[in-house]
Amino acid sequence: MGEPDLIVVGERVALGPLRRDLAPTIARWVNSAEVREGLLNLGVDTPETVETWVDEQVKKGVARPPAAVNFMIYDRSDGAPVGTVGLFDISYAHSSAELGIAIGERRGHGLGTEATRLTLGWAFRTLGLHNVILGALAWNEGGLRAYERAGFRRIGIRRGGAVSRGERTDVVLMDATPGDLA
Repeated sequence: MGEPDLIVVGERVALGPLRRDLAPTIARWVNSAEVREGLLNLGVDTPETVETWVDEQVKKGVARPPAAVNFMIYDRSDGAPVGTVGLFDISYAHSSAELGIAIGERRGHGLGTEATRLTLGWAFRTLGLHNVILGALAWNEGGLRAYERAGFRRIGIRRGGAVSRGERTDVVLMDATPGDLA
């Protein structure tokens, strides 16, 4: 595994392109109970299925204009990959997208917050979008606080919008616009 290409560099994290050689690591993350529950991932990923996902996302990202933009997240303290973050359902007609993030073993250290903020900056400055939305499970208080620190605001609740941990749970809808990053 060589030195990663870094596209966006922050204080504690950097964002680079998705990498097929990290498919086993990504599969381990999304198969862990903590990450799986937050992503509502009902399937079981393998390195091969993650490689396919990476290939699909890379194709979407090189389309003109890109239909999705996904990054590997690296901890700048040691260069380790710690998660993925991306924009999907990009609509240039509406200047909007949806954000998704998955952090592996280094959850709870603020890395996801900074990665989210960097991705919002990419959405607004590079892609020219005006609104990015996400849905977070109501029980994920740490995630909700991290999204708010990154610039998202709560805009509503989808009552009973998901099943997680074997129970129906609300989905907190959040969005961000360029002014929220100030």
